[in-house]
Amino acid sequence: MFRTWNWILILMLVILVSGCGERQEISTYYYSPGWLKDGKVVFIKGLQSVKKDAIGTQLGSIYTESLMTMSSAGTSEALLFDVTGVLPYQLNSSPATDYLAYLDDLRNNLFDKIVIRNVASGTHTGLEKVELRFSPGIKSFDWSPDGTRLVYCTTKEVHTISVSGTADALVTAEANLEFVSWKYGGRIAFVHASGANKILSFINANGAARTNLAAAASVDKPQISSANTNEVYGIAGGSYTKVDVSAGTPATSEVLASFKGELPRLAPTADKVIYSKTGEQSGIYLLDIATKVETKEKR
Repeated sequence: MFRTWNWILILMLVILVSGCGERQEISTYYYSPGWLKDGKVVFIKGLQSVKKDAIGTQLGSIYTESLMTMSSAGTSEALLFDVTGVLPYQLNSSPATDYLAYLDDLRNNLFDKIVIRNVASGTHTGLEKVELRFSPGIKSFDWSPDGTRLVYCTTKEVHTISVSGTADALVTAEANLEFVSWKYGGRIAFVHASGANKILSFINANGAARTNLAAAASVDKPQISSANTNEVYGIAGGSYTKVDVSAGTPATSEVLASFKGELPRLAPTADKVIYSKTGEQSGIYLLDIATKVETKEKR
């Protein structure tokens, strides 16, 4: 009987000590940055909270994701809204209005939906939230320069559509489409694969005046400069590069070698680039185009 009581007391002591030794371990993740039209950075912040006992056994965990903004210096974080369980892809803000759009419903490497949200800091007017659905799914999208329309591509066609979901119009057909860009430029830029090469092409929104660049002058994930719409930035040969499409024979010029950016976004002022890096769970980087200095804004 005495031995039984000893074991009971020991068990109660272990439970007591374990309960007193519980701790929370917090991990923060930063990724998928883009720009708002006012120069703030918009990004996703993941927060992992793990509860453990005194000997390190995991008792439970909670993971949340939030859409946030911050200054281009990485300070002044502010919450826009919770995105736990509905992760946004390819954050992309209007160049002319207070709307942020992103892709949703990823299936078989295509997205079934573009979501448009009003992210104005004050009183909201006009559209609050719009969801545009697509079948077949789409690969990429961007805003028109005036913020009234979107351009998007499937794997086979480039289209434009109004932000309300009306007036969907075919721009051009092309095999192996991968990416589109429009805002700040008068022409739509799009990338399509041709064998082992990525070809950058330009076309008017009405489907006229198509131009295909040579593979050596093409960039992937193109972004049109607001400072000079003949300059397009993107990835080529593992480097972040610029191509001047007004030149008689366009050619790329290197901005940063050994570039690991996943989806580099050019700032509204065209002087900085924001991105996360391929293979990193967390991290937001800023590249100054003039100085070619890369800074890690968030770890």
